[in-house]
Amino acid sequence: MGEDINSIRKEIQEYIEVRLDLLRLHTAENISRILSNAVNTAVIGYFLLIILLFLSFAGGFFFGSLLHSNELGFLCVAGFFMLVLVIFLVFRKQIIERPIIKAVMKLFFSKLSDSEK
Repeated sequence: MGEDINSIRKEIQEYIEVRLDLLRLHTAENISRILSNAVNTAVIGYFLLIILLFLSFAGGFFFGSLLHSNELGFLCVAGFFMLVLVIFLVFRKQIIERPIIKAVMKLFFSKLSDSEK
């Protein structure tokens, strides 16, 4: 009887250790996926920022040639960006917060729900 209890205790300890290892692996996988997505987003964002910068210069000079004043051309581009900023501030929850929350939840809970099936 005592050997059975010791055997059951060892099996329970092994089970707990295996579950903790599985939890560590899931956590490491999720953190790796989040960091990978963050790096990808940062690199893409950097290149998009550079492209936007050059397009802004091109737009400023284009509107400047149409209006015969570079200052007015760049003022038009700045006005466009101010309009985009106002739209962004008004709709930031729908544009930024909700998609990020959904993406993080999907990253964390997609694998757990797959393993439980």
